[in-house]
Amino acid sequence: MLTLMLALVSVQEADLPPPLERDNRPSVQCAEHLTDSGARNRCLDGLLDAAEAGLDAALAAAREEAREIDLDMPGAADAVTSLEAAHSAWIAYRDAECTRRASLLLLGDHGDDERLDCLVTLTRARAAELTDY
Repeated sequence: MLTLMLALVSVQEADLPPPLERDNRPSVQCAEHLTDSGARNRCLDGLLDAAEAGLDAALAAAREEAREIDLDMPGAADAVTSLEAAHSAWIAYRDAECTRRASLLLLGDHGDDERLDCLVTLTRARAAELTDY
């Protein structure tokens, strides 16, 4: 019985997602500019540029994969069209969600910091999602 319980605990622990890496948060990465809002904004903008470049690369690879699927199954999959529709919907979601999060912090520049932090975080996650799938 004890062996079974230990096995279940081991399986349950193995199924847990890795802990959130707070050091990877854009706001933490730009924390050295905490007292200089202009520098902080430039830092966050730079992280967003890098995240969008990563997303562009991941999207290009996903498009190529979708083209191959469409060539293998002409008229059946319509993978490129589906990818483009999903990406357009995702961009609309990301922008609206980040605006929503920023609106919760109507305190000077902090709302824009939160919006940029959100844009970087969600863009990185989307690039990873496209790459991993």
